[in-house]
Amino acid sequence: MASSIPTLDTLLQDVPVLVGLRDGREGLHGPTGCLYAAGFDVASSDLANILRSLSRPGALHKCIGDHTLVPYRGALATLVLLALAAGLYWWLPAARERWRRMVPLETVDADGALQAELAALCARTGVRARLRFCVDPARMTAGASVHGRSGSYTVSLHSGLLPRLATDPEGFRAVVLHELAHVHHRDVDHAYASTALWRAYVLLALIPTFAVTGWILILALSGLKSPWWPAAAPMLLAPVLVGLLLAGLVHLARADLLRRRELFADRRAVAWGADAANWQRADPAAPGAPWLRRLTALLGTHPRWEERRQALADADRLDRVSPLAMFLTGISAALLYRSLVTLPVLSDGPGSLWITAGAVTPVLCFALGLPLVRASGTADGDGRSAAVAGLWLGFGLLLGEFVSSGQVRLDWMLPRPQYLLVFPLIAAVPAVWWSQSLRLALALPRQGQRWTAAVGCALVTATVLWAGLQWWHTGGMALSLGAVGDQGAELAAYYARTVPGDWHGYGPDLSAFAGGLALLTPLSGKMLVGAATLLMWLVPLALALLQRAGPAGTGLRLRRTLGAGLAGALVCGAGLVLAQLMMNQSRPATTGAAAAPSVVIHVWWVTVTVLAACLLTAAVVAARARRSRLLRGLLAAQVVQLLAYAEVFLLFSADGCLGPLNTAFDVCRWRPANGLIIDGQVTSLTLVNAVLGSACAALAGAGLVWAVRRFRGRPTADSAAEPAPTAAIRPPSTLLKAGTLLALTVPAVVLAAVTFTQPSAADDPRLWQDAADAAGKQRGPAPPAKAPQTRAWQAASWLNNGGTRHAQQINAASLALNSELLKAASGKRNADGKVTLDEKAFHRRCGALSRQVEEARDYFPAPGRDLQKNWSRALNQVHHGAQECQDATVPRKGTPHRTDAERGRLFTASLNQIVNGMRTFGTAVQDIKKTATSPTE
Repeated sequence: MASSIPTLDTLLQDVPVLVGLRDGREGLHGPTGCLYAAGFDVASSDLANILRSLSRPGALHKCIGDHTLVPYRGALATLVLLALAAGLYWWLPAARERWRRMVPLETVDADGALQAELAALCARTGVRARLRFCVDPARMTAGASVHGRSGSYTVSLHSGLLPRLATDPEGFRAVVLHELAHVHHRDVDHAYASTALWRAYVLLALIPTFAVTGWILILALSGLKSPWWPAAAPMLLAPVLVGLLLAGLVHLARADLLRRRELFADRRAVAWGADAANWQRADPAAPGAPWLRRLTALLGTHPRWEERRQALADADRLDRVSPLAMFLTGISAALLYRSLVTLPVLSDGPGSLWITAGAVTPVLCFALGLPLVRASGTADGDGRSAAVAGLWLGFGLLLGEFVSSGQVRLDWMLPRPQYLLVFPLIAAVPAVWWSQSLRLALALPRQGQRWTAAVGCALVTATVLWAGLQWWHTGGMALSLGAVGDQGAELAAYYARTVPGDWHGYGPDLSAFAGGLALLTPLSGKMLVGAATLLMWLVPLALALLQRAGPAGTGLRLRRTLGAGLAGALVCGAGLVLAQLMMNQSRPATTGAAAAPSVVIHVWWVTVTVLAACLLTAAVVAARARRSRLLRGLLAAQVVQLLAYAEVFLLFSADGCLGPLNTAFDVCRWRPANGLIIDGQVTSLTLVNAVLGSACAALAGAGLVWAVRRFRGRPTADSAAEPAPTAAIRPPSTLLKAGTLLALTVPAVVLAAVTFTQPSAADDPRLWQDAADAAGKQRGPAPPAKAPQTRAWQAASWLNNGGTRHAQQINAASLALNSELLKAASGKRNADGKVTLDEKAFHRRCGALSRQVEEARDYFPAPGRDLQKNWSRALNQVHHGAQECQDATVPRKGTPHRTDAERGRLFTASLNQIVNGMRTFGTAVQDIKKTATSPTE
């Protein structure tokens, strides 16, 4: 269902593919035309098209908003699909009975013994649903099935099962009890609903998508010349690939649902008294390798007998989280986000991501939390189940993002697909954190405390998951498209212009700085994310200090964890000293403005040092821990982080007194303001990112140790038996608990409050605007499209979606100025033969012309470098003449005083400039129209 809205929305609109293959011009007036007007080129790359569309973001937004669209058409079509699915769900059971030609039970039960046995079994199970029995005469197997809907069900007994009542009564009862378990669980509704929904999707969405794409391929292969083929083959074939993938995924999901309901029915039947010996059957020999048999088992809708016996023997097997379920949840979440952003109410803002995170978080929390709750918190919350579930959820997000983004991409593969590997960490961090934190919450002494802590942990989990998804959509996607490569040079050019000093030799440092900002800035200014990262280590610390006395080896082992944090802080201090010594080699001989580039680069490497120390500490602590690996790594990294800020403050406050460690000063003096400034810059980039990065590093460290142990054949930390505790640990005193909590909490809260209330230099929009301007100057105008047909579409769209309107408005303003001139020329002349001009009227006419030119400047660049050059030159000439006309008629305040003769000459020159500019303007418009109507190849 998650893909229905965008799929049906695409089918109901005039897709540019079909417009291009027909060579029709009607589609160039809609949103597709706005993209062409902005410079969209099917033969270019995704990054180039994005940069073109963002060259005038205001113009693009206004152009798309000006068109009358059918809002929520995909959502409305999805409602029709749901209505069809509901009809199929209601009709399928009756159709099944008519198709199978089932007969009533009374026709084959002459003595009533069969009905009495079935009534006794129903009384034993206590099934209250409306239930009837019938016989399927065409099936000779000794089985049964159940069908129906909404509380009214029919158990169909195969004709081969009836003799077993006399020959094998226990086997007969086991089969019937199994079917009654399906009725008791109401999983028949799930099975029929999923079947009806899938068939409706195939009928209304999948088959039409295949038909449209097939028609496109037929036209393309028949020799039709179009720039869309084969340049846009990935975008054209994406619906088919997505449809095939969805077909496979839906089959996997339905097969998993049907297999699991069989296992639950088996367990319920045995609980009602069915003899477990009836499950001692051998599976038929399956050909092929073991991996092939496991794959075919995933595709089957019925579990193997061996799997059934294992589920009966292991009572907790069915309560564990299924990797396949988490994988499918991740794919559904990615597709759900793509569906939500097509809705106008959710197209802008973080609402779509919040809904997506809100849909995934309950699945994650219940799947990982219920086994812990049922085991009263004694289960291993750090075991492989949470990490495996999170990783599979992340892999699902990865595949879903790759598949859904392929529908709007021209490239077969992202330029930097390695950034997609962040999705497993985006999902695994909240999964493992939730599991380990919930384990600590369940150890609290009172039920109210446990519930409150569990709800708080769930909210933090949802926020952390949202933060990961937000990072991808605000920064990771740009990194995967390769946009940061250019941004590094842009940022370097920005600092070279705005910070005085000699920047020669700092090119690699600035490139690293720019890449680091692209990684760190998407979340650094988010106050909600800052609160969540603060709670990621504060909540477990508080839970550990509030716990009752427990056996040895439980909890966070605060003494060891805090000690590891102190050791990491010493390593961080050594790294800061090393950075000082290395930067001292490139420090200029003079201080002041000349040292500014060195200080900027030095602060960046100090930031890297703090981050590296936190990540390294978290990885080492998690690798050496046996329990609560992630939480212990986070707590140790937080100690390093707080002490590192203190070390940075001391180093830069004492700058000038440290000899070879001096940065910008040579005179020894205590400068706390300098230390606070540098500390603020470091904190703005690391306060949030150090916590999230440490969580990822902790998972990586624990995973690396687990892989090494597994490779060497040693027992992993999850399976290694821990020594049985001999006595309970004496809990620390209340004073020690309060002191530890306050010593870590108060500085962190103060730092967070100061950091999020003061703007950061990295968040300054002028920095990125100047960088973007520098990028535009370096790239210059967009190169013209190679295909003549694309150039014609771009020019026609440019004219249809605003170009013609701007040209008409400028011509109208120019004609109004000419009319004012004719009016003045026909007026009464003075004694000297001259006429008196209405200066205010001419000032008003020239001002109107100037405003129309300024509006045209904000429109899209003209399609093609030559056309844009002529268009821009004409606008500049007319605009300059109009402003000179305004200054000549009504001088602005502060302008030099001019005599009447000087004003007259300026007025005449401005009119001549306007006339020449309008002549150039008309030529530029005609050239664009000629390009739009030129014959295509």
